[in-house]
Amino acid sequence: MLKIALLGSTGSIGRQVLSTVARHSDKFQIVSLSANSSYQLFQKQINEFKPKIACLSDPTSAQKLTEIPSETTLYTGENAMLHAICEDCDIVMVAVSGFAGLAPVLEAIEMGKDIALANKETLVAGGNIVMKAVKEKGVRLIPVDSEHSAIFQCLNFDLNAKFKKLILTASGGAFRNYTKEQIKNLKASEALKHPNWMMGQKITVDCATLLNKGLEVIEACHLYSAPLEKVEAIVHPESIIHSMVEFDDGAIMAQLGFPSMEIPIQLALTYPERLKTDVPFLDLAGKSLTFGKIDVEKYPCFDLALKSFKIGDNYSCAMNAANEAAVGLYLQDRIGFYDISDAISYVLDKTERMKVTKESLLYTDATARRLIYEKYGDLK
Repeated sequence: MLKIALLGSTGSIGRQVLSTVARHSDKFQIVSLSANSSYQLFQKQINEFKPKIACLSDPTSAQKLTEIPSETTLYTGENAMLHAICEDCDIVMVAVSGFAGLAPVLEAIEMGKDIALANKETLVAGGNIVMKAVKEKGVRLIPVDSEHSAIFQCLNFDLNAKFKKLILTASGGAFRNYTKEQIKNLKASEALKHPNWMMGQKITVDCATLLNKGLEVIEACHLYSAPLEKVEAIVHPESIIHSMVEFDDGAIMAQLGFPSMEIPIQLALTYPERLKTDVPFLDLAGKSLTFGKIDVEKYPCFDLALKSFKIGDNYSCAMNAANEAAVGLYLQDRIGFYDISDAISYVLDKTERMKVTKESLLYTDATARRLIYEKYGDLK
């Protein structure tokens, strides 16, 4: 019985994790749940799974929880999520969104817990210190993102396997069939209409800007100890191939499947064993596979992500924070689509170089967000 600490239980990934646990209740047990403020769904989750520990970060929302199982201890407040990383768990599923994932990942590593990582921002901002800590503590870091799960599978579940090149695929997002002129005035409601995947709002906007693919390139460099020139991203609108690995003999291995996160989520918990999911089997008859280069004029966020990684040190952290803040404003229709890339460029120009430590990353993240809110007149 694998005991799971689930961080981000009310989000898109978190809900699918719980579906996996319910489907294979003889193999998995939820020992702790953590969420931010969605108290109604969280109430249902703790009543169904009866974790030993439940953490709801927002105190006001926590006060609205009316039924707490007798075996469940509730924590609330800014650092509540860290209590979910308990001694009793075997693996920590990190399904929280954004930079907020860094602190619990470092805490889990320190406690010697294996991590299933569905939070790419953790490695984008702090990959150097995270991967170093993983090696020092001898824990497993298992990728959950569909692209990195695909690569993990193609490498026979070995982060240290040799390869010539990693090839990440991108659907192109909601605006892939639009021109740059058409895109510039489109609101967030349009960007959220992803043609292939059902995901959270922030990552769906990141797919529309292709910033998400830039984050994944950086993540790949950290996960697989790869230089930037050995990681490629291409557009694959069908989302049938989830990523590929090229080897020294010219062979390319690809992982194909129906576009659903349930497969990589479950596999992160069961590999090398594969169990039944509720995902439809892929019928390839009549399907076409197409590939194209990323148009960096149309998608400047992709290049800005790579630029931040090339500069090094804390610049990827600054880029990530600027994007998180700008996407938040875009989702409120307070800025335009291409203001997101302008915001990232603005922050990179103003970032102070610092060596990567937990403290410097916290400072960089906070400073980048403040710069964005000041630039766009929102100091909340």
